[in-house]
Amino acid sequence: MRDFLKDRLLIDFDGIWNIYEIVAAFILLVLAALIVLGLVKLVKKVIKKANPRKDTIFSHRKNKYKNSIGKKNKY
Repeated sequence: MRDFLKDRLLIDFDGIWNIYEIVAAFILLVLAALIVLGLVKLVKKVIKKANPRKDTIFSHRKNKYKNSIGKKNKY
């Protein structure tokens, strides 16, 4: 792996940062952030599917304050 990074990506582990190493570190940081955000979204989706009644407990009831097109009735 070290040879691949040195030959292909011009990244050398000598302690001196060059532009290729900075770009590679930034790309890895962005990928790690995207993976974390994806995992958080997946966990939220799983939690929401685990308790479906929380969102739909009153969805079957008609709202007496609105007519069929969604505007408020004027009494």
